[in-house]
Amino acid sequence: MPFTVHQTSAENVIGATDAALQKPSGVDRDLVASFLDTTPDYAEQALLMACELGFLTQPQPGMFAVASQCAVYLSTASIEAKAAVMRFLLEQYEPYKTFKARLSINGVLGDAATQTRALHGIPQHRQIIMGTFSDLGTYAQSLVSEGGGLYRPREDNPRSYLLVLDQVIQDRETAVMTVRRKLGEAAAAWINPQEVLDHLVTAYQRLAQPNPDPRAPIVHAANAVESFLSQLAATHGVNVAAATGLNAKADVLANSHHLATKHKFILKYLGHVRNAADHGTDAEIGHQWGITEDTSVEYVHVAITSIRCIVDHLQNRFFV
Repeated sequence: MPFTVHQTSAENVIGATDAALQKPSGVDRDLVASFLDTTPDYAEQALLMACELGFLTQPQPGMFAVASQCAVYLSTASIEAKAAVMRFLLEQYEPYKTFKARLSINGVLGDAATQTRALHGIPQHRQIIMGTFSDLGTYAQSLVSEGGGLYRPREDNPRSYLLVLDQVIQDRETAVMTVRRKLGEAAAAWINPQEVLDHLVTAYQRLAQPNPDPRAPIVHAANAVESFLSQLAATHGVNVAAATGLNAKADVLANSHHLATKHKFILKYLGHVRNAADHGTDAEIGHQWGITEDTSVEYVHVAITSIRCIVDHLQNRFFV
């Protein structure tokens, strides 16, 4: 396959991947530019490099979506563990493997980039290859910066970072078990594992990160609830294709007598907090709403319990 190396940084690749994870329908360069507070061109370079590494895919021109579970690990892991996830995919990327091998032989970054460009037929200039690979490699702890623009491959046992990666996977599995337990056996078995459960687990993990962004767990949990409502509507043969957002879907289901009033208003709480977290400036107050850490924590738990109670209602068990 032809390779292209894009001018970007590890920070932007991680940010672009995180943005795609929060929008299951996919993201474009303009959305990611706003998410990263950068230009559309830089956002697109980050998205394309994330595709090269296997974190994202491009289902249609200009749109980007999550390609692998590694994207989830990259978004939910600690800083140290993010480096391990990045290194795992980076060191499987053929041009980087060549770059690192040539660097270990000649010790000159520019020469390694030139030789990598020639061997893989990469169209980009060696300066782009050199800049991107040195940044990604340093972040991933695959390269060591010695100062003065000099780098060398890290000489360590790969087992050390693979153990970190293994812990990331174990943490994810622990979070899955915890969320399934909170949902209860009936709801955990009923919901769609990819479109609902995965988002709930990601929301739960984002709460556990040091100094978490309080908006991110809300966005993931809201995505789970909205997907759950689509699943519920399909079960009842209700068309919610034109109902955009969590509130609109709740209204359609309630008006079709497939959602209890009390459950509808719990969902309205979730919908309005999601809008505050995700929709920028509120026309009523002329400002963007801040999100407290307590609200973020409570939101994820209410999202889980609301799904559990609505599934209970399907089976003639009545809880809020």
